[in-house]
Amino acid sequence: MVKAIAVTVLLTAVAVAGISQHFWVGKKRAMIDGMTERRLSQFEALSSAHAAVVFVGDSITEGGLWSEWLSGMNVINRGISGNTTQDILNRMHQIVSVKPDKLFLMIGVNDLNKQLGVEVALRNYTTLFDLIDSQLPHTEVYIQSVLPVNALWPLIDNTHIPTLNAALVRHADERGYQYIDLHLAFADAEGALKSDLSNDGIHLLAPGYRLWRSKIVELL
Repeated sequence: MVKAIAVTVLLTAVAVAGISQHFWVGKKRAMIDGMTERRLSQFEALSSAHAAVVFVGDSITEGGLWSEWLSGMNVINRGISGNTTQDILNRMHQIVSVKPDKLFLMIGVNDLNKQLGVEVALRNYTTLFDLIDSQLPHTEVYIQSVLPVNALWPLIDNTHIPTLNAALVRHADERGYQYIDLHLAFADAEGALKSDLSNDGIHLLAPGYRLWRSKIVELL
């Protein structure tokens, strides 16, 4: 009887834990969706303002205080946390509308984080760059490499990042874009993100943004 009760209690605890985990996963997803909507609504409201320089990407781009790192320049940040290549395609109209003189793009790592597959990212790169070519013919396009991660980041390793970067190099060569190899500067001797540039293995601290700035400032 005691053993049966113990098993029942254990199974109940496991079930409750599962429900709790599901609840918090859903809660986190709703929070991320809410933050994305708030940024998108602002981008839509500001879509008529011309920008000399626009940064486009995911949370790595979003995290940069670009108007301060590049003070005195007309620069806007169009990064959104969690964005994939498809997400950028879905909101490109907001980027096209500001008719930037220069566009700096970094995207692709979340296609890997979300296990969408390298092939999806590669297909979307082609569609994205076709769209840029047709709708922003006078914009100077700078394609920035996908950065490495390190062992602190639990979702992925660096296995597929070189494939994405090789595709970006190819597109840049074919389309007359400038490819910026940030990966080389951000990687340590083992090819992982340098430990002093991040506190979670993927997102950047101030030294990372300072390094990034040093690699692009002469292009501005």
